[in-house]
Amino acid sequence: MAAKTPASKGGTKATDETAPGSSSKSGKGSKRKGEGPPARKLRVLCLHGFRTSARIMEKQVEGAQWIPLLDDLVEFVRSNNLPIVYMDAPFPATGKSDLEKKFEAPFFEWYRANQDYTEVYGLEESITQIAAFIKSRGPSDGLMGFSQGGVLGGALMGLQEKGLALRDNEPFRFVVLIGSAIAKALFLKPAYFEPIMISSLHFIGEKDFMKEGGELLAQAYRDPTVIRHPHGHLIPRLGNVSLAEFQ
Repeated sequence: MAAKTPASKGGTKATDETAPGSSSKSGKGSKRKGEGPPARKLRVLCLHGFRTSARIMEKQVEGAQWIPLLDDLVEFVRSNNLPIVYMDAPFPATGKSDLEKKFEAPFFEWYRANQDYTEVYGLEESITQIAAFIKSRGPSDGLMGFSQGGVLGGALMGLQEKGLALRDNEPFRFVVLIGSAIAKALFLKPAYFEPIMISSLHFIGEKDFMKEGGELLAQAYRDPTVIRHPHGHLIPRLGNVSLAEFQ
């Protein structure tokens, strides 16, 4: 279970970046940190949020100013190129996007469901498309998911470890989950039957409507690193602590 950072009465000091001291880790195991850049830059598959797009997530990452800080670790390139790839979900949005006033269409979704998740559509097809996408582009070192893309990506790590999905794809080495949550769909529940072993980094916003689900998702991982920020449902700017966790 992820350790929770105790908050003082006045709150933890925070700016637009993730504040120093806002990272927490469980006591099981340890991750290697501070080893410097890898021999080559990391390849990362990115799954965007609900009713957005690959292009929008690319802009969100750029807007959060991740690129200058992570340039030694991850090579950020335009869509449809390696080593970092932003994938569009396979289904056009079936409703209005919350970002219609900020970004132009098209918008996509990974799946849709009724309110109590007794009816879910598109999950199997999305997983099949992700597997095919990885095959066509080559393996990635890690997966980064935001919002609905993080819900699906977070569950996929557990399903892959258990041989229930992405069986013909190379195993991921790490996952970064931003504004995400534990999946409610029964189809994805086997991902959590046993702790997920892959190295995981979780960004959880204090004002995020998905905060509770994000805490549960972190607890589904054996040794999660959790970075909390004072904002809502967004990709936050990185601070010194979060940069160290990437390294």
